[in-house]
Amino acid sequence: MNQQEPPSPKADQGPPTLAVVAIAKNERRDIEGFVGHLQNWVDEIVVVDDYSTDGTYEFLNSCGNKVKVFQRGLERENGGFAAQRNAGLAEAKADWILHMDVDERVTPELAAEIRKAIVTDQYNAFRYHRLNFFLHRPFNAGGWQSWNAAQLGRKGKHQFSGAIHEAVEVDGGQDRIGQLTSTMWHLNDDSYVERMYKNAHYAQYSADEISQTGKPVGWRQLLFVPMYRAFKSYFLRGAWRHGETGLLFSLYVFAGTFNWYAIAWDRQKQIPRQQIEESLQQKWRQWRAENEA
Repeated sequence: MNQQEPPSPKADQGPPTLAVVAIAKNERRDIEGFVGHLQNWVDEIVVVDDYSTDGTYEFLNSCGNKVKVFQRGLERENGGFAAQRNAGLAEAKADWILHMDVDERVTPELAAEIRKAIVTDQYNAFRYHRLNFFLHRPFNAGGWQSWNAAQLGRKGKHQFSGAIHEAVEVDGGQDRIGQLTSTMWHLNDDSYVERMYKNAHYAQYSADEISQTGKPVGWRQLLFVPMYRAFKSYFLRGAWRHGETGLLFSLYVFAGTFNWYAIAWDRQKQIPRQQIEESLQQKWRQWRAENEA
């Protein structure tokens, strides 16, 4: 790989422009901080809203010309998460696109590094790490510390694939992806209750993936897969270093994984409600026959 200093754009072209693209649904709590910390240093903000009902869409429409919002349903049959992000990508006009979640925040160091990096002709995308917060506590463990995705890409040189766990595809492959050193902050959930609600929602998508393998779900999957993932999170990926918070996180990993397989088990072995109704009706018919004779 060529390690020479990347060339600068020609003076008459000006610096490359930068857009932030995000997807949202009912993000009114976080959307103001999200937009507010970006407006002074990015050129464009595009948000794909999944028909929010809490005022998110209305707030974004009031933010001025730099912010563009449009509504699109996030359903698996509609392409899922990848299609949602690609729809935002198609609407953005800037030279480079930073893909974010509404509960993410760019640090000043990362903002400066991004602006410096996108001058390059050498790369079509850049990876960066995230500092995740678990219940408002910095949590660089449990597997979360491994996140290092190429969420900053050149317009026309990248796209997303995957209805559930979307991943970016970059023209030119790994040789055209650079690495940033600064980190994005990911605030995540406001409370454990919120995390449980999100898990209950997204567990259905994970259960879909399990069901699509065609493999039966039994007691081994219900017990040992959650145990293994929790063990790996706590002991092998360092959650134990965070004391009670790390323990809570790993037990959440157990519970969340269990939910995936429990939903898949239920779908594979579900007993129709009508079958129970018919069984009760049969009992009534037998009772009447015996008592009216």
